[in-house]
Amino acid sequence: MDFSINLKLKPSPWFTGVLAELNELYSDWTDGSYDWAAQTTDFLHMTPPLPAFDDSVFETPLSRRAVNDLLHLAIAMIGGDYPLVRRYGEAVRFAFVIGYPRSGGSYLTKELLRVTGLDHTRVSEALAHDGFPELSDGWYGPGANGQPGFYLQESLFQAAEFLVIANLYYRRKTVRHPHGYWLAPKKFHKIVNWAGSFKMLLGPGRADYLVTIRNPLPTAISIYEKSGGFPEGGLFPAQAARSAIERWIVADLVMLGHSPEEIAAMDYFEAVQKSWSAFYARMATSGLFLGLREEIRLIPYGAEALEGVVREYNALHLKRDLPEEVLIHEKANAHPHWVGRAGEAVAAMTSLWASLGLTFPALTLA
Repeated sequence: MDFSINLKLKPSPWFTGVLAELNELYSDWTDGSYDWAAQTTDFLHMTPPLPAFDDSVFETPLSRRAVNDLLHLAIAMIGGDYPLVRRYGEAVRFAFVIGYPRSGGSYLTKELLRVTGLDHTRVSEALAHDGFPELSDGWYGPGANGQPGFYLQESLFQAAEFLVIANLYYRRKTVRHPHGYWLAPKKFHKIVNWAGSFKMLLGPGRADYLVTIRNPLPTAISIYEKSGGFPEGGLFPAQAARSAIERWIVADLVMLGHSPEEIAAMDYFEAVQKSWSAFYARMATSGLFLGLREEIRLIPYGAEALEGVVREYNALHLKRDLPEEVLIHEKANAHPHWVGRAGEAVAAMTSLWASLGLTFPALTLA
């Protein structure tokens, strides 16, 4: 007995925006005015609006090729034809930067783009930074007009969109490495929701997985600094999250079973620490370590480690550029009462990873 189903593929605004930029029809994301990797400036609640286009953007030869590739990849992913997906864009090598927010991921992504010869302010946040593709660990969620969104379908289609648009973008915008591949950097913390499946889809040797890890104490301080300052009373602003990161923290805590009232009663560090712990615990069991462990590099937050990675990529790509300095500020003194709790969280995560045969790196309070 055979069954047939109808699936509606509607290109996401992120895919459409980058495609329009490739067609030189849209430059607002890439005019140099938006520095998504700024280390000291608060951009988290001032991101530029998503673009809106009519169907004419899909009528160019490049767009028709992109949509055709997208349909082939999406159908292959649904049907389990992973060899086709692996063959597509096999000359692209990804550098996935994965880590909890405010752990050096934006800096590292920006510097890896420089290795490819690109100015990160000319590369859209959608392509290089977090958010797209939306690989959700839930099947359903709030969608448009109050209707439930089918995240499983959205995630699958957006994964195909990303593979297509990254393949087209980096092959057109950068120079091929002498070893025969194009480097495609991507800050991609949401991969932990689909890590094993995504690694199986790409296959071995197709990506470097660069994991940034920072102590939860300076992480919490950096998050509130970027979100508008330490909230009055020291409680986490659960009812009025001020940035994308604070909204992600609320979502993490809800998934851990906390009620809105419980989250609103948490102090700022407790909320961040639980979200931080959930992220790295999930990472350990996500399938990220599947296959070739040498593809994965754990990078504890710090100037020497982060800048060292950039130097290695520069040498590999025959570049003589020096990495931009990582701005490190001692933050622990601002909340000395958090030091012990942060140490307990790091010790607990170290123990959890060790119980699974993994080594969690030593972390400083920077």
